[in-house]
Order: sequence, then C-alpha cells, then structure tokens
Amino acid sequence: MRRFIWPLIGLVLGVCPAAVAQEPPTTQISNEQFQQLLRQQEQMRREIEQLKSERSRVPTTQPAAPTTAPPQAAAPAVTQDDLDEIDRQMRKLREQVHTALPGTEHLVIAGDAALGFVNQQKTNSTFFAGVSPLFLWEPTDRLLFEAAFDVGISTDTDNNSSTSFDLTIADASFIVNDRLIVGGGLFVVPFGQYHNHFDPPWINKLPDDPLVFSDGGITPGSQVGIFGRGAAPLGSAKLVYDGYVANGPNLITNDPAAAGSLNFNDFTDLNNSKAAGGRIGFVPVPSLELGYSVQFAQVAPSGFGRNVDAFLQAVDANWVQEVRPLGGVITARAEWVWADVSKATYDANGKLGFGPLSFGNNRNGGYAMLAYRPTLATNEILRNFEAVFRYDTMRSPMHAPGGEHEQRYEFGIDYWLTPSAVLKVAYEVDDKKVGPDQNAFYVQFGIGL
Repeated sequence: MRRFIWPLIGLVLGVCPAAVAQEPPTTQISNEQFQQLLRQQEQMRREIEQLKSERSRVPTTQPAAPTTAPPQAAAPAVTQDDLDEIDRQMRKLREQVHTALPGTEHLVIAGDAALGFVNQQKTNSTFFAGVSPLFLWEPTDRLLFEAAFDVGISTDTDNNSSTSFDLTIADASFIVNDRLIVGGGLFVVPFGQYHNHFDPPWINKLPDDPLVFSDGGITPGSQVGIFGRGAAPLGSAKLVYDGYVANGPNLITNDPAAAGSLNFNDFTDLNNSKAAGGRIGFVPVPSLELGYSVQFAQVAPSGFGRNVDAFLQAVDANWVQEVRPLGGVITARAEWVWADVSKATYDANGKLGFGPLSFGNNRNGGYAMLAYRPTLATNEILRNFEAVFRYDTMRSPMHAPGGEHEQRYEFGIDYWLTPSAVLKVAYEVDDKKVGPDQNAFYVQFGIGL
C-alpha cells in the first residue's frame, strides 16, 4: 500500500494544530497564565485602537477656552513613536505566548489499516490484516518530512508465518514557492495515479490492486532519489507536473522463471545509470484529470555484458462527478501502461541451465473502473452503498519466461460507514491463457487513520 501525495499533506497540516511537541519548550507556563497573556494581548489591542481614535480627534490648534469657565487641559497628543512602541510590545507579547505553547512544530500521524478474508481458487482461503502508519512532520513553514511503512502478516512456502515490516516512504521536501516543491529520499514515484492516490484500502474501491500495479506488476512503486513537483494555473484549467531522478529498477537476469522482468523493490542501483522520469497532468475542470507518465533507465547490472534499456509509459484519466439525473456520484478511472525492455541474451553461457535465451520483454496492461453511489437517495442506508466494476489485464510475451495473457472482471459492493471507513465485498473472475484461472471472493474492511 502506498501513500498520499504532498498536495494532501498541505491540506492536513493546514487544518491540524500543533499536535505533538518535538522538543520541550524552553518556557513552561500554566493554562491560567497562558489565558492571562491572551487577555493582556487583547487589552493592548483595544488600547491601540483607542489611542488611534483619540489621535484622530485631537485638533492641530487648540481653541481658546471660554471666558466664563477655567481653561481645560488639552489631551496629550499621541505620537507615532508611541504607537511604534506599543506595536513592539505587542510583538514581544505574541512571541512570548508562542514560545509558551505546548509545541511549535506540526506532527500528524495518519495512515490506513485493512483486514479481511480471501478465498481464491488453487490456493488456501485465509484471513489477512495489515496497518500502514504515515508520519507527517512540518518543523517549519517550508520544510516537510514524511515517513510510512507497511506492517502485515505473511506465510512462506514452508508454512512459517511472520510479521513483515516494509519501509515505503522516507523523504524530505522543501517548499520553494506556491508552484514548486523539491525534495529527496524514498518517495512514491509519480508514475500514473494509482500508487499516489488510489491504493489505500479506504480509497481503493475494491479489495485488491489491478494487475499492472500489484506485486509482480510492471510499474514502479517507491524509488530512492530526488524530485520536484508542483502545479500552475492554465487559464481556467490547471497543469500538474512532476519530475525525478532516482535509482532505477533492476533487471532480473539469473531467475529462469522471471528473466527479463524488472525488480522494482530493489532500492539500491546495480549500475551507474539512473532512472529519469515524470508526469504531466491536465485538469480542465475540477472533476476531471488526464495524465501522461514516462520513465527511462538502463537496468542491466554491472558485469552483465551489455546495456539494457527500460522505457515505461502510462496514460491515466480520473473523473468524479455528481450526476443529478442519475441520483448520485459517478466515478470513472482508467490507466494503461507500456513497459518495453530492450532485447538481451540471458544465461549466455548456459551455466544457469535455461539459456542462452535472447528476447525483448515488452509488456503492457491496464484497468478501467466504474462506480456508482446513490448519494441523492432519500434513504440514508441506500446512500451509503456503492456498486463497483473493474476490468484489468496484463500481457507479457509468450516466448519470455513467465509469459502470460491475463484478464480479470471484478464486481463489488461497498458500504461506507464513514467517509474514511468502508466494508467491501467483491467477486473476481480470472481468465489466463497459460496458467490456471483463479477466481476469488473477497471481504475487506478498510479504514483511514
């Protein structure tokens, strides 16, 4: 499970107060003292307004006193120096109040969790559970840190169960201006939209990932490197842009079942070349976004004997709109990915027992999803239901190791307990050209923390 993008981080940090102190303040005061400081600040503000009002009423020349009454003493004139001194005192008081707060840095702990049950053909049915905490830290107005990891339970081929811990995000970002953020570390790659926006279990409308974005798929998830991202108005529309340079995926060369495929989970580069890529998104109206992504890298490990290029491309579309004639919200998403790996010879000397084998591994696939939720229905229970359908497919060369043409049709019903908690039930029809079909029944509860 991947995490949110920084556009959401700005919203979270903007609405959340300083939740947790990172370091103890240098000055500790009680709540009563803090309230007293606030009252003093408000009193000084009223005094300034009163002095400004009196200054505006003081005439430049005092009129002569009436002959029938003793002369009155003229009100002292308020000078600019007086006002400046009061302003300095108020700034000093504000600084004192700010220093005495329980914390002056913003830390938000968010994330997601999921638990459920899956019954898939050719495998044993099983319950599953996992949690993915997300830490967002804003030490200053411009500096941002985020870190996330997945914690789950797994069982190996020998039926030994264990708890897995996978770091998925660990990066720092600096806000240059309103249109650019730069940063580096282990970050979610802006390739397509799924991993950046849709894969948390309380956002994904189905219990599993599309084939191209799942483990063993053809798209990057997280990579280590540097990045820049931002958005800019384009007339009434908006342009979203991302660019990065990172340790690229690694070519699998010594596994007879996966030779020619890319390993996206090895974060250490095995050669001196780096992956470069980015995404351009166009938002013509708030309900629609269209995008194009690209990544290029030389992926062969050092000593392989020749360079092997990997060229990845993707197009994506996301549309969410309330359609009043249909009485609810329609959500439509689609993404298509092309992964082209140039021709190479594997096990050239035959020592590994499956070569020499020469081929180019060009794969492609994608998904299309359609969902309907009757948000305008008069019945409250009915409004919480959502019907979902998704078609997804992935095709790899039949002459390559692990070659397969697979497509799936998945039907689901969701019930939204809250905007960030959903119960999902789905049935998936699987169709493979080579391997056995694996239809599956899923039940999942997903929640945003």
